[in-house]
Amino acid sequence: MEIIMDTSTAILKRESIRAYLKKPVPRDALERIVESGRWAPNAGAFHVSVVRNAKLLKKINDRACEVMVHSGNAFLQQRASLPGYQPLYGAPVLILLSGPADAPFGSFNTALAAENMLLEATGLGLGSCFLISPTLALNGEGNRELAEEAGIPDSYILHCALIVGYAAAENRFGLGERTRKGSVVFID
Repeated sequence: MEIIMDTSTAILKRESIRAYLKKPVPRDALERIVESGRWAPNAGAFHVSVVRNAKLLKKINDRACEVMVHSGNAFLQQRASLPGYQPLYGAPVLILLSGPADAPFGSFNTALAAENMLLEATGLGLGSCFLISPTLALNGEGNRELAEEAGIPDSYILHCALIVGYAAAENRFGLGERTRKGSVVFID
């Protein structure tokens, strides 16, 4: 798969895609995406699981949705109640980023790797979205069997995930137009 844009363009074009075509992502594209995450700045171990198995994707999706409905969190409950809502948005690929449960920088390591992967996916012309909802389905003792099935090593916790695929025309679960965030100060 050929890179179709430079990094600056990928940063500006990257968006959270929440609707996917039922079209498989080429293995070489997934390998490039994962490899880009392995080159992210880090301060310790992390693990990547690439899930393409449709039955496992459905299990993770359904478990995340169930937890969202019963979470007591107004935002999660509102999202889960939208007609047709699916936490994995029908994506054909889920990439899970986990780290040792006792690692102090695990969430940083995995988030940095995820951002590299999101930009690589964009550069390859693929849609992607950063997700936290799979943590609801895969963390905690009650979810250990499903986490094991998803390739998360024992004594590791899931910090974040991303989905990858070909974007569908309608992104009906989008959260609005992308805008710049944060404040900046230069101190000379």
